[in-house]
Amino acid sequence: MFDRIMNFDSADEELVKDFLLIEYETEAQDFPNTPPHFDADAALWGARTMYTICQLILYRQHRAAELPSLLPVFTSAITASAMLSADLCLRFLPQVLKDTKHIDPEDALIEVTETHLHQWHYSGIGYGLATEMLDFTAIKASASLWQLYADRIIEKKDISLANADCMKEKIKASMGAYNGRFWKELN
Repeated sequence: MFDRIMNFDSADEELVKDFLLIEYETEAQDFPNTPPHFDADAALWGARTMYTICQLILYRQHRAAELPSLLPVFTSAITASAMLSADLCLRFLPQVLKDTKHIDPEDALIEVTETHLHQWHYSGIGYGLATEMLDFTAIKASASLWQLYADRIIEKKDISLANADCMKEKIKASMGAYNGRFWKELN
């Protein structure tokens, strides 16, 4: 880590994309159904976002007004491919946010980062997201992502997401006859 936000050249970005593609292909072997294709731009955006957030936590030199420009939103559509590709790095965001809250609960970085997490909510399962703010269109558009989403809800025991209208039946179907045994609070 460095004491300033770094800009990477295109050769570095291509290396990161290649690495993330390999990681995605490895994980996709265990995905249910047909996995969505890898979205290199979303994966790179996720990696860049996580890197920048970590730098901002360590080096407190930036003002709150600078955060939106340092952590821009993803400008393309958030599809199932984008959601799963960005998750390679963004899955660590909830823990980073929890640690940031322990350091400084009033940190302006928390609000900006939570906004990203609400858009990329597959990575935020278990964090306690406000379900009414979530768009499930990309999730339901892919049978693979929808099942992975349900599996992660069950793994993290995220009761608020399990009770979201579009997820209730999927969670119950995924757990089958064992939902009372494995997750008693769900009943």
